[in-house]
Amino acid sequence: MTTGRGEQPEQPRCLVQDAQRLADVEHKHDRIRELLRVAVADAVLLQDPANLAWLTAGADLSRNTQDGCQTSLFVTEDARVFATNAVDSAQLFERDVFGLGFQLKEREWFQPHGALIEDLCRGRRVLCDSHVPGTRPAARPLQALRLALTSLEIHRLRQLSRVLVHAVEVTCGQLQPGVTEAAAAGEISHRLIRRTVQPVRIQVSADGRNRRYRRWGYGEDPICDYASVSCTARRWGLHAAVNRTVCFDEAPQELAAAHQKAALVHATGLHFTRAGETPAAVWARVRRIYEKFGMPSEWFLADQADLLGYRPSEHQFVPTSDLMLQPGMAVFWHPSVDAAMPGDTVLLGVQRSEFLTESSVWPELRVHVRGQEWRCCGILGLERDVSFEQSGRWPSENERTGLDFPQNQPEPARLESVWELDPAIVRMLRP
Repeated sequence: MTTGRGEQPEQPRCLVQDAQRLADVEHKHDRIRELLRVAVADAVLLQDPANLAWLTAGADLSRNTQDGCQTSLFVTEDARVFATNAVDSAQLFERDVFGLGFQLKEREWFQPHGALIEDLCRGRRVLCDSHVPGTRPAARPLQALRLALTSLEIHRLRQLSRVLVHAVEVTCGQLQPGVTEAAAAGEISHRLIRRTVQPVRIQVSADGRNRRYRRWGYGEDPICDYASVSCTARRWGLHAAVNRTVCFDEAPQELAAAHQKAALVHATGLHFTRAGETPAAVWARVRRIYEKFGMPSEWFLADQADLLGYRPSEHQFVPTSDLMLQPGMAVFWHPSVDAAMPGDTVLLGVQRSEFLTESSVWPELRVHVRGQEWRCCGILGLERDVSFEQSGRWPSENERTGLDFPQNQPEPARLESVWELDPAIVRMLRP
């Protein structure tokens, strides 16, 4: 029998411990130990997929809550124990958390998960992020532990943001009149999923539909003149988000004027969102921009910013938010004025935020706030092609895009790195 690869036998694939992930997990376990000490508790029971992804440094266990919790993580001062079923345990320990110091307690898939949890918790003082009888609620303290990102999480969020921006901008650059909102959303989803990135929320609002429906998703109507596009995506449990606006030929005057005002709000929010501030303090400055430019009630129509992390909105910015912002927090600013809705994910620093969703090809609006320049996304103008408008089909990959990507802007390197080839181990395994 041949292998179809020039008679060369396929090499076995070997699991390699990820030292960065292990260090990240140990660091977070130290945070859990401190929480146990302060709360005078013996253990923490985790069932929320956000907390599971956080403590495991990126394992996606969201599938285990579709029909009720099937996988829990029981953490004491000395141990990290997964409680799960025999169906999920193989993937969990061979792919998701290999070599990260977790232990296993399992039962058959048809045996109740609750009985396993009851056995673990019996006789112990347990904190929990869900509503398990006999435990003490700890969802808020656990959320506080995960808001400021670690160095590994920041590196991953940068990677995720590049993939997300590429998917959204290439899709927008190939839009043509007659393409439906749903088709555009599908293209973005396709570009993300083929990179093992999960689209969480996609909005494609054609021709000002989002004036009335600020949280519109997408429908079957065709895009005639312009579209506002927004996408939130997840990888390693982390979330990033970006907004872009594209039009055919020249942007309508009212859209261009609204976008300029929205960019002023956007830049103001980005400038003053920094460590040591509260969302309430930032909000006061943003609201003054709305008032200064004659739109004092506009912010009532839609939310403005969210703290991102292991949820698409860990904390929503509202006028009374008293959360103290810290370095390493990620914020998605997405103000809207009429149909305009610029949006970018930024990483908070002490003095200035880092644009995670910055583009090298998208048109810019340069806004100065207190002497600092902020490059906000502008409106991409595309040449109208009537042949597409009549057919309603999607341009093929080799047809011209409206953006000049350097060498088609190669996508970032492989994201999935759990399985690797180790030549030394491969040689040892050979007979």
